[in-house]
Amino acid sequence: MNPEARLSPIIKAARLRRALWVRAIDAAGLLRTAEGRARLWTRLVHRRELHQTAPYTWLNRYPVLFDLAAELAPDARRILSFGCSVGEELISLRSRFANAEIVGAEINARSRAIARRRVANDARTMVIAPESITGSFDLVFALSVLQRDPRGLKNEMPAKHLAARYPFARFDAGVRSLVARLPPGGFLIVANALYRVEESSAAVELEPIDASPRVARVQLTPEGRRLEASVARTVFRKI
Repeated sequence: MNPEARLSPIIKAARLRRALWVRAIDAAGLLRTAEGRARLWTRLVHRRELHQTAPYTWLNRYPVLFDLAAELAPDARRILSFGCSVGEELISLRSRFANAEIVGAEINARSRAIARRRVANDARTMVIAPESITGSFDLVFALSVLQRDPRGLKNEMPAKHLAARYPFARFDAGVRSLVARLPPGGFLIVANALYRVEESSAAVELEPIDASPRVARVQLTPEGRRLEASVARTVFRKI
């Protein structure tokens, strides 16, 4: 067995228990690229309000959700993409909402700059920092944003570690802030969250849309226990 193969399970185990030495190795790895440095800087500067740190996305990543939103609110005037990453979601939304004002909010400065370049020719799409969000929106998207470390879920990281890295209180505050941006009748669309929107303190203001897809992933209870068979919805209307 080669040395790398022998080290792999050791590193995996250390990563699951959040050992300091492997965290230092991971941080050093991030310093090698511009994307990694931006992620590390975002963690350091925005650690108290940060949700997801990975910028990974692609065009038309959630076609079922995008199409359902277009059916539910075909005349949406303002749309918020919370955590728009490098802009593919904004382009995907524009293909379905030709006349809407689309606002992308992104906490990572490098991703925000890339997104701005991608939509520079679209006068009705803007990209801003989350603290600059103003006004209300007919549709609010938070797709693969209200979570932390999806790799930990896949690698069966203990629930207590996942909850410590991304506590329910942060998720709950995020959902409340997004719901506050919706008028009655507006829609919240959430995918790949670590917790269920139905258990947030804002749930009393929402009704799930029966036609919305179910969450197909492991989630946690507010107390930090794993829900192996989640029945969470993804699309909600503000009452």
